[in-house]
Amino acid sequence: MYKEYKPEFYVSLDAEDNFYYFSGDGNFSDGKEISPGVFEIRGGAGRIDIEYKDFGGAVRQRTTLTNTGGKPIDVEVLSSSFLTGIGEGGQKPWKKNRFILHYTNSCWTGEAQWQHVYAEDAGLYRTYNHGSQSSFRLMSQSSWSTCYHEPVLIIEDKELQKSWFAQIDCGHGWCIDAGISGYRDGITISVLLSDCFERNDGWHKELLPGQSVTSCYSVTGCVDGEFEEAVAALTEARRSYCETFVPPLCYNDYMNALWALPTKEKTLPLIAAAAEAGCEYYIMDAGWYSIEHDDIKDLGTWEINDGLFGDGGLQSIFDDVKAHGMKPGIWFEFESAGVESKIVKEHPEYVLHRRGNMIGGRRVMLDFRVAGVREHIRARIKALYDMGVRFIKNDYNANTGAGIDPDGASSLHEHTKAFYDFIDGIRAEFPDLLIENCGSGAMRSDMETLSHFHLQSVSDQEDYFRLPSIVSGSEACIPPERCGVWAYPYPTKIDFRETFVPTKEFADKFKDGKVTVYNMVTGLMGLMYLSGRIECADEFNMSLIKEATRLYKENRKYTACSVPVYPTGTFRIDTDGADSFGLLDTTHRVLTLAVWNNSDKPVDLSIELRKYIGENGVLSEVYPRIEGYSAALSGASLHVTLPENKTAIYAVIRF
Repeated sequence: MYKEYKPEFYVSLDAEDNFYYFSGDGNFSDGKEISPGVFEIRGGAGRIDIEYKDFGGAVRQRTTLTNTGGKPIDVEVLSSSFLTGIGEGGQKPWKKNRFILHYTNSCWTGEAQWQHVYAEDAGLYRTYNHGSQSSFRLMSQSSWSTCYHEPVLIIEDKELQKSWFAQIDCGHGWCIDAGISGYRDGITISVLLSDCFERNDGWHKELLPGQSVTSCYSVTGCVDGEFEEAVAALTEARRSYCETFVPPLCYNDYMNALWALPTKEKTLPLIAAAAEAGCEYYIMDAGWYSIEHDDIKDLGTWEINDGLFGDGGLQSIFDDVKAHGMKPGIWFEFESAGVESKIVKEHPEYVLHRRGNMIGGRRVMLDFRVAGVREHIRARIKALYDMGVRFIKNDYNANTGAGIDPDGASSLHEHTKAFYDFIDGIRAEFPDLLIENCGSGAMRSDMETLSHFHLQSVSDQEDYFRLPSIVSGSEACIPPERCGVWAYPYPTKIDFRETFVPTKEFADKFKDGKVTVYNMVTGLMGLMYLSGRIECADEFNMSLIKEATRLYKENRKYTACSVPVYPTGTFRIDTDGADSFGLLDTTHRVLTLAVWNNSDKPVDLSIELRKYIGENGVLSEVYPRIEGYSAALSGASLHVTLPENKTAIYAVIRF
């Protein structure tokens, strides 16, 4: 930490604070620290306990408020973390363009788009006689925790050459609120992180004497340096409380492939192609459970439609996957059910409600606080596990809205915890079962959610040339080895999912390898989810796929030790230039780097890498090795040539 860590908190109780922005210096006005991280407030009527752990430059913490008095307390704001004093020690007065705020905008198929703005442009100004009444707020509401922004804010101090970072970990509504403390020449920036925040999603909690409420976790800290240094510190902090493992190589039959319409005739050739490509898991996506071909009736019951898969049914598909040396996987959506499904009709009490109404319309949501729900889903998982399934892709294509019965947002917090406890129980019961959090293309991809799952899908983006921005941005928010990245050679659009037939004419569209290479380069920069109609691949393109998967398996051990780097800066969807993204492993002294050309012409680009590799780098691998694509390292500069629009190259540099 830039300065010695000091536990701080922010609370608002009993309507005493009527501002729509946070104010003051944080600690409750009459708070008395009675031991490290423990404060008495209101003259003994309440107690604050701050649980924290220092990971060497980053602190993970959460806050508990206990009513120790004799009458109820109505809690409106309880911080997870509260940072104060950002900007102390610099030149006074606070000069223009001193602070840069780094944050993301995020939406379905447009996840993790990084923005970099000066504090003044974000609404944070130096004040005079009155304290500032403005703030810069990132937020998400309901149970899609990352549908507006990723829960990360980095504040870079250009004068002191320091960067503060703040991350909140929860699978429901949250806010990160940056505001001005003080006035005239004494102002600094404070940052409030909270998931217990009435002004965001209506959360509040009445605490009776003896009762407690606890916030979610957050991670805060400060490093010397800029955006990349803060991202590196956050990446390592995340690994400190989430297990790290070498990412598998998966084939999933959904994206630009079968589009949730599996049959035996379609699936068997894809299994053979995935095995030839070197995959370790074959995941069948949605469609396996359809009995009436209507999610409103089928979703939530999870009965197998063996009729889709001929003699031997779904078990025969799993057996074929295993015969090809891979492990079977399946798609699920634990928390959703069709409103006309058997489970909902028989057990309406299993469904989440708001003000007495089922949440979700035709696609309702199950309440994991209810034992019957947990046992129903567990039984379906057990049945598939007994059939050989060792990978579950759990989707989340709906969200709860602002709150659930009986107490709105506070009850949603309880439901979220119950669901995570369920996932933890499944993992304990089936320790060799990998569970991916798809989260509707990463609409629920916060680190609290991911800490209970093995893997995270980063997007449902089906246009391959829009993926690099999402992948590179997401890996500043999630450890790279957990970021599931689509790679779909031979893509077929969803428009044709019911009519598509593999033909020579279709295969010939991709014979130059350009689409294959671009996709495989992107997939190499995270946890690869291979897809697409790869059973159509000719010998040349299959060799390109196999070469990329070989590189993936050789270098994935570095991914799990790497931090993201941006030699040419972050970039956004629909970029029209040449962009790069790297994964830097300083322990093994390896930099893996991707360069994508989305300009409208060939590219000859020199990328300065001295900051990462010094002067003694050696270019050990280049993909692809085909005419028109080249990379050469001279000193600390990598010179890349790409022949045309929508082409890409991958390089491994040792130093």
